[in-house]
Amino acid sequence: MGLGLAALGHVALVWVLVTAPAPEPLPPVDRVSVTLSDEMGPVSTAPNPQSDPMADKGPELGEPAPVEEAVPAPPVPKPQPQPAPVPAPQKAPAPKPAAAPPQKAPAPKPQAKPQPAKAAPTKAVQAKATPAKAGASSFDQAFAKGIPGGSITGRDQTPAASQASAQQVASWSSSINSKVRGPWNSCPVSGLDVGKLRASVRFTLDKTGRVQSIEDFDVTGVTEANRPQVKPFKDCAVRAIRLAAPFAGLPPEFHDQWKNRRLNFRKE
Repeated sequence: MGLGLAALGHVALVWVLVTAPAPEPLPPVDRVSVTLSDEMGPVSTAPNPQSDPMADKGPELGEPAPVEEAVPAPPVPKPQPQPAPVPAPQKAPAPKPAAAPPQKAPAPKPQAKPQPAKAAPTKAVQAKATPAKAGASSFDQAFAKGIPGGSITGRDQTPAASQASAQQVASWSSSINSKVRGPWNSCPVSGLDVGKLRASVRFTLDKTGRVQSIEDFDVTGVTEANRPQVKPFKDCAVRAIRLAAPFAGLPPEFHDQWKNRRLNFRKE
């Protein structure tokens, strides 16, 4: 009886496994494109490099305010010398009997020294006030949080960035690389061992993104088999850079940081 139930259970399990619907396939995984850049910004900067700074002083309006002239201090009176007191004449001592011994005359009292008169305190001379425009002082408080050199219409209270951030450097490097990649891939260079050829090309851009100059460069990875492809390889690298220019979207205020470029070339 027990063996029959066990066999029946196994048959039911096999039937469920065979008749069960197949599981749905998993959706394909989306690939993420990652760009690696070896050129990073030297200093992390403010989030808004193209800010419109706010002025730090109010506009000067109206005519110059009247200047208060300094009132000269009254002259200091000179101390007057006081005459020395005249000592009073002393009375002669009355005659005494001869039997009495002579008495000494009393010593004269010391005379008080005359004290010079104290000079009157002098008043500090008031500094001459700098002429100011009428109404300017009342506006300066409203512009206290401004930035030196800002415009009257500016609203930003954060100074403009002096150097590009690492995100900006990576962004314009990726943009330049992607524009050069198209002409480079379309330039035919084929042959035996052509995948071993490598070149590092340096070039300079002006403020409009146009190529100013391309430095001379050498090709590495040369073998006897791929030597005939060295010149076409160099020509294709120079051609790709010149066809990709001008490079748009480069911030002119950071021209010193992106004008010198270097690209590495190879054929897959």
